[in-house]
Amino acid sequence: MSKRLRKGELEATQQTVKFFETLLGASADGIVITDSTHTIIVVNETFCTFFGRQWRDVVETSMFIWLEQLDANALNRWYELEKRVRLQDFCRNAKFGMTTKDKVSHFSVNASLLERVADEEPGVIISIWHDVTEYKQAEEALRESAEKYQTLLEITSEGCWLINPELETIEVNESLCKMLGYSQDEMLGKTPFDFADDENQKIFIEQTSKISGTEHRSYEITLKKKNGEDLHTYFNATTIRDESGQVQGSFAFVTDITERKQAKEALGKSEEQYRNIFKNMQDVYYEVSLDGIILEASPSIEDVSLYKREEIIGKSLSDIYVDPKNRDEFLKKLLKNRKVTGHEIILQDKDGSQSYCSITAKLVSDKHGEPVKIIGSLHNINERKRMEESLREREETMKAILAASPVGICLVRNRIIDWTNQAMYRIWRYKEGSLLGKNTQVLYPDLEEYDRVGHQFYSEIEQKGIGQVETRWVTRDGTEIHCYLQGCPLDPSDISKGVIVGAMDITGRKQAEDLVRNLSQLLMKAQETERQRISRDLHDHVAQELSAVKIGFETLFDHQPAIPVEIRRRVSEMSRTLQESIKAVRDVSYDLRPPALDEMGLVETLVQYCNDFSESNGINVDFHSAGMKNLKLDFDTEINLYRLIQESLTNIKNHADANHVTIRLVTAYPNIILRIEDNGKGFDVQKRLAALSEEKRMGIRSMEQRAKLLQGEMEIQSKLMQGTKIFITVPYKDKNSGSKENHIDNR
Repeated sequence: MSKRLRKGELEATQQTVKFFETLLGASADGIVITDSTHTIIVVNETFCTFFGRQWRDVVETSMFIWLEQLDANALNRWYELEKRVRLQDFCRNAKFGMTTKDKVSHFSVNASLLERVADEEPGVIISIWHDVTEYKQAEEALRESAEKYQTLLEITSEGCWLINPELETIEVNESLCKMLGYSQDEMLGKTPFDFADDENQKIFIEQTSKISGTEHRSYEITLKKKNGEDLHTYFNATTIRDESGQVQGSFAFVTDITERKQAKEALGKSEEQYRNIFKNMQDVYYEVSLDGIILEASPSIEDVSLYKREEIIGKSLSDIYVDPKNRDEFLKKLLKNRKVTGHEIILQDKDGSQSYCSITAKLVSDKHGEPVKIIGSLHNINERKRMEESLREREETMKAILAASPVGICLVRNRIIDWTNQAMYRIWRYKEGSLLGKNTQVLYPDLEEYDRVGHQFYSEIEQKGIGQVETRWVTRDGTEIHCYLQGCPLDPSDISKGVIVGAMDITGRKQAEDLVRNLSQLLMKAQETERQRISRDLHDHVAQELSAVKIGFETLFDHQPAIPVEIRRRVSEMSRTLQESIKAVRDVSYDLRPPALDEMGLVETLVQYCNDFSESNGINVDFHSAGMKNLKLDFDTEINLYRLIQESLTNIKNHADANHVTIRLVTAYPNIILRIEDNGKGFDVQKRLAALSEEKRMGIRSMEQRAKLLQGEMEIQSKLMQGTKIFITVPYKDKNSGSKENHIDNR
């Protein structure tokens, strides 16, 4: 009787699990649903634990993967199971075994056909795997003791408890000991009362009082395990009598129903959870008949429409579809595929307003595979539609802006061209769309320039978020153009997702800059030439003539002792004034064009100039050069280096309040490096540079211009009360053959 009762309860539980499908994740049995390709489409956690795996490792895998881990004939028995299901719609008590390093497991599998696909294919099958390992172990134990305990051979999955008329335990089997966690020796001699609390002892007293008058008794009782845990059991007790009818004791079959009770509790919780989900779900759950009558709707229908739940149930879908043909199209697709996901429709609300909705649905079939109704969910997508429309408008606007932009714009991923606007193709002079998917290397004149731009551009993007660089590109017709590039990443956290690059053709500007630079260079050369001419005129003519006048004054009264002393004194004063004028003329001549440059060279001239500056202004100048004496510099380099130092010292004298200056002029091929440092009051570099355009001072501006004319760079570092440092780097240029490094490319 106990077996029939348990079987009925188990079938009821299985039917409930099948009805609620995925909502019964807490089932004690493993549940698997496979499609016609033997792919697992639904599986619960219990089945996964049989193989020591997580749910995500099992779902959407082939059933054969897990069958191969069972005993040797598992695949053949599975094919036999599918055959029986295909013929009878169900299969019961298929046996499977599994051996691992820790234990041997046995399973009893019941299977049913959910959906028939074709006569030769298994279709969609649900299989319920019940772990019968303990039952198998009990059977084995009973077979080992078959000679002495014949009655136990038939009930190996249950505990056996034999007590005498005094209610003392005289025999128990291993199954019962395992259930309670005691050994046989620990249980022998004890009464059932020793394994129950006060409340359950009363049940024992009531049942044992019936031993003399009742042959069979069945009841549920909770025992205490050795570890203190509760063991829910079902007792099926029989009175034992001798030939004379005297009571010799009682024999009970004890069934562990703990898992069954837990399953019932879990089922109750799952049902409650289902009710809560059904009541509180945001999407609308619905059930409709095949002819379109609404059979069920979740309460959330009232959140997305003006209908009450009671009003919508029983209503025809033709009343709420804006276009009934859409319903026919949907039903046709559903009948063909059995399931439809994300189908968009337009529904009409109670007040006539329209809403965009997305529905997911599947057919529910009877046991013969015939569809009986449709279940699914409905989601209001009005907001998504508005966002899509807004996004579409923005995309159209952005496309129009990009198309009208005179600046070339493109999207580059890993230096591969992904997208460009029309202006970029006009710069490249390529046919629109012809460079998509191409590496940007095709735009560069050589690999060296391609690598330089890549390193500088992407380094700045990673460090600053925006990259800027000037480069040279080669158009389709072979023309080399100068371009200014600026870019930023689509995703600052992952530059590999792409970089938006803006490009401007600055060839005209570069040519103008080159022209201005060349004109400026010619102007400064002309200035130096004019200075040299004036210097020579002052030195060779004015100074010489003044010297002759001075000599004339000094010898005017020779051999004339009668000239008064006062006149002699006035002539002597005029001679001294002439001497000062001669010195001033020579100083001006020296400043205009130091003759020592031609006579002694740049280094010695600078040594002399620094010494004279120190002596005249009381500022210590520490000048030192390295690698310069043997260089044969051209006129431009010599005079501009001299002027750079001259202007620096003049600025220091006029503005720095410094008493010490360090000057280093060294060769570091292919460049000449000039470093000038003072210990003066310093200044704010950014403010000073910003104010240059509003001031008439030419010191810093003149120095920058001279450095640029030499194809060099100048950097100024200064802080208030911390002095000033000037770094100037110019390429070395021999006066006989211009170096490659100093070549000006005017293409």
